[in-house]
Amino acid sequence: MSGGELIAAYIFGSVGRGNQDHLSDLDVLAVVRNGQGRVSESELLSKVPNRFSNLKSSVSWYGANRIEQMFRNGELFAWHLFRETVPLFDPHGFLEKIGKPAAYTDSVSDVISFRKVLQGIPNEVSENRGNAIYEAGLIYVCIRNIAMAASWSLCNQPDFSRYSVFNLEGIPPCPLSLAEFEKTMFCRMAGQRGGVPPEGVDPNFVLGLHKRLAPWLEALQIKLEEVKRRG
Repeated sequence: MSGGELIAAYIFGSVGRGNQDHLSDLDVLAVVRNGQGRVSESELLSKVPNRFSNLKSSVSWYGANRIEQMFRNGELFAWHLFRETVPLFDPHGFLEKIGKPAAYTDSVSDVISFRKVLQGIPNEVSENRGNAIYEAGLIYVCIRNIAMAASWSLCNQPDFSRYSVFNLEGIPPCPLSLAEFEKTMFCRMAGQRGGVPPEGVDPNFVLGLHKRLAPWLEALQIKLEEVKRRG
């Protein structure tokens, strides 16, 4: 549905943090008026400064009411936006008027949700060995989101970076090597952007990662539950 009204647009993610690299997309949040659809993507991207024109754009479309709801609920993405956005188009100070999100209290439930997604990976790989690339990319999505959620409780400040899984404090290190983690990341990028996935990603690789991650994620969840009980 097109013909919408753009209320505000912001850069977020690694470019918003100012630590982008050769792997970075340009993450753009587009806030539109509810019930009127989107504006054209070309209209939105015309507001992007030329210095970012070499980056592939990834647009997240949200109605204004949903953004306001996320801030009221204290959702992790609201804190992501609160901490890291750079305005592209903001004639009425949309996010500034919303103010600070409520406290984020869902780290345990968010970790549980992503662990449930991970639990299905062995079965998916076993049923269709051709799913290995996709499932490896799904491992990346899940453990990155888990780490971002956990960073709220285990780090001095929330860590939304690509490598947040290696920055958690108070628990054993992530059992994946940096090279293994990046393979899962490149699998995800290949699925999203096209291109050739990394070599060596087969069902055995995926199942091996999954097996090593399971006890570490269990320990992580227990740690978060302890932190929550202590208040």
